[in-house]
Amino acid sequence: MGNPTRLHYLDWMRGLAILIMLQGHAVHSWMRDDLRRSDFFELSQLVAGLPAAMFLFMTGISLVILLRGRGGFGWRQVGRRAGYILGIALLFRLQQWAFYWPHSSARDLLKADILNSMGVALGLAGGLMVVTPERWRAPAAGLAALAVAMATPLVWKLPAGPLPGFLMGYLVGSPQTANFPLFPWASYAFTGVMAGLLLLGRKERPELDRAMQWMVLAALTLLVAARFFDSIPFSYYQPYNYWLTSPNLVANRTAVVLLLLALSYGWTSVAAPERFSWVCQMGRTSLLIYWVHIELVYGRFLAFPQHRLDAWEAAAAVACLMGAMLLLSLARTRWRGFRVNAWRLSS
Repeated sequence: MGNPTRLHYLDWMRGLAILIMLQGHAVHSWMRDDLRRSDFFELSQLVAGLPAAMFLFMTGISLVILLRGRGGFGWRQVGRRAGYILGIALLFRLQQWAFYWPHSSARDLLKADILNSMGVALGLAGGLMVVTPERWRAPAAGLAALAVAMATPLVWKLPAGPLPGFLMGYLVGSPQTANFPLFPWASYAFTGVMAGLLLLGRKERPELDRAMQWMVLAALTLLVAARFFDSIPFSYYQPYNYWLTSPNLVANRTAVVLLLLALSYGWTSVAAPERFSWVCQMGRTSLLIYWVHIELVYGRFLAFPQHRLDAWEAAAAVACLMGAMLLLSLARTRWRGFRVNAWRLSS
């Protein structure tokens, strides 16, 4: 099934991120306001912070795969990849603005959302790889990830004057200008590039197994380090906001992402790759699912369940949404295969 050269564990991890994202967005949009302090809602939203970090991380790995397959890191290749994602991001913002018109604001067209941050972060990470000698690329990516996380509280204190508002949105988050600013979210893309450089040079199964074991060890080290620095009775940063700017939160999320990478690798290693996997299937069409589900969950065309469901109703609606997105994914794959076969027959 599918392309035999694909890394199934990345498809599976991407599919897992899709499932977490679907439940997080759907519960956030559809659950009643009076139930938003329930354990069900809070657990749903706690894990809902993971998919963005997972997508940025996997985008960093995908950048390494793409550029190595095309002969190495170069400015043209990096610019094309980053520009492609930025173009998709701008089309997505334009569609959102048009669907909500006349109640939408032109300022929303320049909002730094997750796809915007992916595009810019990839450009920065790829640019760093271009100017760095090959042997130092993995350490450089790791240091860049650490630097972004550590600088986040300082960047968020910058005055708003020197740059236009939409550019500041790429640095400092706010509901009006940016949901996913580069600080701290670019850190996960740099970590993904580092992981990709460390993993993709290993072709044999024992080498990959050892690499994944090192990923688990790195994750546990990050968890211990984050716990240690959180326990210190004073803060290096003022003001300190754990859920927005804390490097400790970045360390915890990075650790979880690395553990999920190892879990995905382990799961797909014991599963037969030729068998159909609905999680991998959704991972292979993640961009389409992301685009469509946003309109279904938050848009005006399916507005009747918004803020109206209890926990059981929300859980059932999430299951229906996942089923619908799987059918959409299958339809997209079948259509792509039909087009390829039709082109071959006509040529």
